[in-house]
Amino acid sequence: MTGPAENYRITFLPADRKVTVPAGTNLLRAARQACLHINASCGGTGVCGKCRVLVEQGSVKDGISEKFSPDEVKKGIRQACTAIVTGDVTIRLQETAGLKSGQLGTEVPERHRAAMYVFDLAELREEGIFSPPVEKFFLELPRPDHNDRQADAGRLLRSLHEQYGERHILITLNMLRRLRRVLREDDFRVTATLARPVNRRFKSKLVHVQPGNWTTRNYGLAVDIGTTTIYGQLLDKQTGEILAEAGDYNRQLSYGEDVISRMIVAERPEGLRQMHDLVAESINRVILRLLKKKRIDQDELTSITLAGNTVMTHLVLELEPHNIRRTPYVPVSTLFPPIRATDLGLKVGDHCMALFYPAISSYVGGDIVAGVMGSGMYRTDKVSLYIDIGTNAEIVIGNREWLACAACSAGPAFEGGGILHGMRAAAGAIEDFSLDPVSLEPMNLTIGGKPAVGICGSGLLVITAALFECGARDQRGRFARNLDTARIREGRSGYEYVLVWEEEAGIDRDIVLT
Repeated sequence: MTGPAENYRITFLPADRKVTVPAGTNLLRAARQACLHINASCGGTGVCGKCRVLVEQGSVKDGISEKFSPDEVKKGIRQACTAIVTGDVTIRLQETAGLKSGQLGTEVPERHRAAMYVFDLAELREEGIFSPPVEKFFLELPRPDHNDRQADAGRLLRSLHEQYGERHILITLNMLRRLRRVLREDDFRVTATLARPVNRRFKSKLVHVQPGNWTTRNYGLAVDIGTTTIYGQLLDKQTGEILAEAGDYNRQLSYGEDVISRMIVAERPEGLRQMHDLVAESINRVILRLLKKKRIDQDELTSITLAGNTVMTHLVLELEPHNIRRTPYVPVSTLFPPIRATDLGLKVGDHCMALFYPAISSYVGGDIVAGVMGSGMYRTDKVSLYIDIGTNAEIVIGNREWLACAACSAGPAFEGGGILHGMRAAAGAIEDFSLDPVSLEPMNLTIGGKPAVGICGSGLLVITAALFECGARDQRGRFARNLDTARIREGRSGYEYVLVWEEEAGIDRDIVLT
């Protein structure tokens, strides 16, 4: 018989976090245990070579990648997903490993913005295609007396019908338990909150009753559940004004940067619950920051509207996504009913409703439906092209008569999977760029104003476009070799453009685009 595996201490720098793991654990799993993120575009399969770490003290078994130069291997650079712990060791991670949400910007430069389509909500109401999913109504109920002994619940429902024409309303047991006290707190002056059904044939639900008039304090959240990042907006539902914006990294990142990796994890024992908890935690962090910015209480939120690709929506709802990645690629559902947000682990009031955009198919999700609706392209006769480039990319073309969509993987390819110096939007990532058309000298703008350490997705698009416009690259992506510049040279993988020389970079080599 063999005894229990020996345990070893791993120290991660610069965070100075220490974890104890059994012998045979790889460094990627040890980092997850320490709540540290290491870029692993391939999900830890040893393919991308992005999970590079530096062994400062001690040693590990394996971890050498063909993507590392002999000098890097000699310095102690190893691939975390294949580096096996065999003793106590000190590991230095890249500065971006902490997933600092403060590096995520919500402002889009003016020159990169598309025209905004402004909807006339009154017009949409008249057309019968817009009905607020959650509404507040202020009521002044008649007081009970010897001539009017109607029960409290009936009194409330009668007033909703008489004052606002509202009928067919369900009241939950939880509401009934609170109703007597709330009605009498402000002499039968109350605000009732109704959640609408998706199908008008069904009944509205009374989800909240407050003493007094709270109709002017009616807030909602719009949340984009991205594979890489979670973004949210806090809105005043009375005026439509955007009050605050915030973003954070999706905590699922340590289990792979693409949806396939997440689905594989979800199929493991307790994996689905783990994926759900991580994304719920990420959303809660965004909610907390938004409410704190404007000093708004959780009780004043009446709805959260969420949009994500089909896989992310399944993981938030804790639905098994297993068959989305297997032919014939079938999701559990593409339509989702209104749900109490607290049932999803979101830290809001019990009355707050979570509303999910419907998906179209396994790989055309609610995020694209939200984009098509928000852009207004489905209401115009002009043919429009809508492009969403994230971890996954979707392109929609069409007008009010027809729409066609295509989808593919994009984020890992742009930011990590196939770009030599690709990285996500973290400190030191080149996010914007311009080029002198004569000298071909670059102007690099990095996140946080830090020395450049790589290129994120938005930077890659701008750099590629600028090089093409100046004639430095052709339509096939090949570099022009007859230009008078030292920036274009022959490298290990063919011709490349030097964005940042080593002495100016935040890493120990030139940053190039191949």
